[in-house]
Amino acid sequence: MKLEDRMRQSIRRRAGNVLLRADVAGLGSASQVTHALGALQHRGELLRIGSGVYAKATRDAGTDRIRPLVDFESLVREAAQKFGVPLRSRTLKMPEDLGVSGNGPSEFVIETGERRISRKLSLDGQVVVFVSGHGQSATGNGKTTRRRLEIPSSGVARFVHGLARRFKVAYVPNAMDRWAETVTRLAGDEVRADDTEDLLVALKRSGKLSIDEMTLLMVNYLREQKQGVRSV
Repeated sequence: MKLEDRMRQSIRRRAGNVLLRADVAGLGSASQVTHALGALQHRGELLRIGSGVYAKATRDAGTDRIRPLVDFESLVREAAQKFGVPLRSRTLKMPEDLGVSGNGPSEFVIETGERRISRKLSLDGQVVVFVSGHGQSATGNGKTTRRRLEIPSSGVARFVHGLARRFKVAYVPNAMDRWAETVTRLAGDEVRADDTEDLLVALKRSGKLSIDEMTLLMVNYLREQKQGVRSV
């Protein structure tokens, strides 16, 4: 039996509508799994909604459009559960105090606390970004007197690296980071944080960035990377 057929059977037996690449990574080599996932997407049985994240789908006979079996919010909630991130609110809402004007009304940010996850899910113009705040408060003691940063929408990596040099901050992985990296590697997940994302975590941990500032920088950085803009 071809890997594509075995993967199809595995997916059909799974409850829910979200599939992580890690869920089927053990069925074959990395290249074989990539090829089989691509074939299922081409046939309209899967829809990629993020890096290593897929939704069960169907192809509309009338329009030939591939659409997920459930709505985007349901997919986000199921994905969050797979990531180990509880969504306490009943509806997904952009935090009002982030001041994200011009980012579009359908973009949402979910802070993941201690779990170091940087993921971006999107479907039909709707975007949800998972970012880690490592469970710290914005200022450590609940108060701050420093001036709020002007968050750039381009050249974000250059800006972040400049901040790190200015404050003499470097990223040093802790036990939680090493545990997360080990789990990710064993699961065969392709998502890895880069130097800029690591520095954002370090700046947040050191108190040089608030959670709001880190979130906005992460959102702008991920958007810039998706657009293929070299910011360093």
